Amino acid sequence: MGYARILKDSSGKPSGYRECDGEVAFMPEQQSYENIFRRVKIDIDTMEILNHDFIKDKQRVYRKGMLLSGITPEGFHIFNPAYIGNHQVIYTPYGNAKIARPETFETLDNGIGVHGPEGYGRDAEFVYFFTYSTETRHAVRLKTCKNPAAFTVLSDGYTKDDDRVYFWQVTVKRAISQSFAVLSDGYARDDKHIFWRDQLLKTNVQNFLILGDGYASDGVRIFGRGKQLDTTPEAFTLLSDGYACDDKQIFWGDRSLNVDYASFEVLEDGHAEDRYHHIHGTTIKKKSGEIRV
Repeated sequence: MGYARILKDSSGKPSGYRECDGEVAFMPEQQSYENIFRRVKIDIDTMEILNHDFIKDKQRVYRKGMLLSGITPEGFHIFNPAYIGNHQVIYTPYGNAKIARPETFETLDNGIGVHGPEGYGRDAEFVYFFTYSTETRHAVRLKTCKNPAAFTVLSDGYTKDDDRVYFWQVTVKRAISQSFAVLSDGYARDDKHIFWRDQLLKTNVQNFLILGDGYASDGVRIFGRGKQLDTTPEAFTLLSDGYACDDKQIFWGDRSLNVDYASFEVLEDGHAEDRYHHIHGTTIKKKSGEIRV
């Protein structure tokens, strides 16, 4: 008897399938210590490893070692890390994506999120969103979008269609889709408004300027991560690593930090210190313990 080899996909990543002496089986990760296998009936000569869970040959498609009944291998492929399937069915990494019209499905981004597979797709009827950090196995329908063909993925979490603007599927109220544009640091604008994420800011649109590290100014007000700070443009100074100051306060994002102003100093990699504390963002650690502000 030979040794089982791990089968790899086209990019060289190992799958959950093993081959030994012409037989192929799937070994669930959580049961690997028990050596429990699910043998699959597959033609070695036409076998294709799609990713960790999916394998197919000229006649069949399997997911986690289970035959997908009624699903043909024709056109069954990886769209991106968030979606896989064909004209009959679309899957997410968790299960059936529940796409209404899989034969018209297309992805709208690269399917890569901060924590894992994540992305938008659409068919002729709906726009869908799947995120890896959810208990929902299927892709969620963006029901407020009435015209999927007009839906566009922008950047920094923003999307829009011909009627609405969204920030992570939440409608950005009063945003004008036709003139909407993403700026940077979470800020965006249209012809009449400035936004931070899904929040409308009270600000002078024409004079609005991004300063960096989440800070912005309209010549009268200073904003930190969308919140108006208790300071003025004349007194405000951008430091580094997210820190800023005026003539009496130290800021990090949308907060004024309870630190010793006179001895405050920015270090490296988001760290700072004063004579009493080690500081990392809003975490302030005394030599005798830790407090949060």
